[in-house]
Amino acid sequence: MFKWVPDSSKLNAISSYIKRKAGSHKARWGLYFYSALESVIIPVPVDPLLAACVYSAPKRWWKIAIWTAIYSVLGGLIGLGLGWFMGDIVSFLLLNERLPFLSAKKFEAVSTGFLEHGILIVLLGAFTPLPFKLVSITAGLFHFGVLPFIAAALIGRSIRFLLVAGLIKYHQNLKILILISSIIGIVITVSYIKISH
Repeated sequence: MFKWVPDSSKLNAISSYIKRKAGSHKARWGLYFYSALESVIIPVPVDPLLAACVYSAPKRWWKIAIWTAIYSVLGGLIGLGLGWFMGDIVSFLLLNERLPFLSAKKFEAVSTGFLEHGILIVLLGAFTPLPFKLVSITAGLFHFGVLPFIAAALIGRSIRFLLVAGLIKYHQNLKILILISSIIGIVITVSYIKISH
């Protein structure tokens, strides 16, 4: 049976390259900026970049994770604002009966459901590989409260990013970094296939 054994010299070269590129102050600011954008428009999760930065600076692992979470929530607030604005547009279209496939009654029912279970939706969306931008925009669409959104998003994002950062910090293994990136890639691919069908 064929078994792939990675060349240690290639792994060492990749490891030193990641540490050189992702260990800088600029790389960490790039991570935080990307984290904010990922909560609004970018479809690829921030976790592989977070893992690379922690792998390069393991002593800062919890600071990097917390700042990544904070910037992700800031981006989520932008998504919340966009959703809030789009909610007004959707409401206007419903009142003018320009969306025959969505009645005002259905919209109100979904809005009520989100208001009843919104805190759980935001918390799960912040923690799981679900696209956080969809959660933040939908929260705004149904006028979910800003303070509950910040609290739930900060808890969910912090736990998720601390878990990823802690895993990298305490294992310091390039294979785990590659594994995390691969799993995230598979989850994204499967999610987009399911959404498109």
